[in-house]
Amino acid sequence: MSRRQIIARKIDRYGDVRTMLVAMKNLALMEIHKLGAQIERQNQLLETVARVADDFSSFYPLPVMTGMAVCIVIGTERGFCGEFNTELMAPLRARQERGEKILIVGRRLAERLMEEGTFKAMTGATVAEEVPTILEQLAIWLEQTQAQSPDLPINVKVLYQDEVAGRPVFRTILPLPVPESARKDFSHKPCLTLDPPAFLMALGEQALMLSLEGYFTLSLAAENRRRLVHMESALHRLDDRTIGLKRRMNAARQEDIIQEIETIMLGSSGGN
Repeated sequence: MSRRQIIARKIDRYGDVRTMLVAMKNLALMEIHKLGAQIERQNQLLETVARVADDFSSFYPLPVMTGMAVCIVIGTERGFCGEFNTELMAPLRARQERGEKILIVGRRLAERLMEEGTFKAMTGATVAEEVPTILEQLAIWLEQTQAQSPDLPINVKVLYQDEVAGRPVFRTILPLPVPESARKDFSHKPCLTLDPPAFLMALGEQALMLSLEGYFTLSLAAENRRRLVHMESALHRLDDRTIGLKRRMNAARQEDIIQEIETIMLGSSGGN
């Protein structure tokens, strides 16, 4: 096989790779667009929950509860997203050193910590439609964890990649945050159909699931933006290499032509 044929085959392979990269880039773009609408809706719901908790706490002080600390770390299920998972490892270990119970969500992050064997792990979401299933599994895991220490309340925390901050962010989502000062602009207590402790428990459960859904959505959006940048960078490098190969193939073609001319000229000289 000639050098030109070898280069031509490599260019064809690069073309196949480029088709795959473009497809992955387009999928990431679609997912980012879809997640954007969900994030806006979830922010509105969380603001409503926060406002209700603030109103409630103006008349019924929120208890300051200490209990078993649980940290849910949101990694990725797929790759091609740069240093997304690597950046989570240092703050993750810091939570472990504090004695918190760690749950890793996302196979890619779990694989990086497999040798340590000190973390619980579960499959993560690859698209927004899978988040509800993940939340159901999380609810079961939290119930099982609570059952192990029924006398201790669970303090649920989350560690995730925040796109706006550009780094991993740590949040406490349960118990509900205690306002620094109660509001004084209400003339009557909230009208409740439940006893205040029962209402607070239901509100906490609602805030927990809505917050988790929101953080998983934010993490997926950050993951896909990282993947988009990764794919665009890979496409630029691939295009540069393809241009270089085409130049080499043109040079090889010119060499072949020159060799043909020299062969013809040598044959003509021999005939004379």
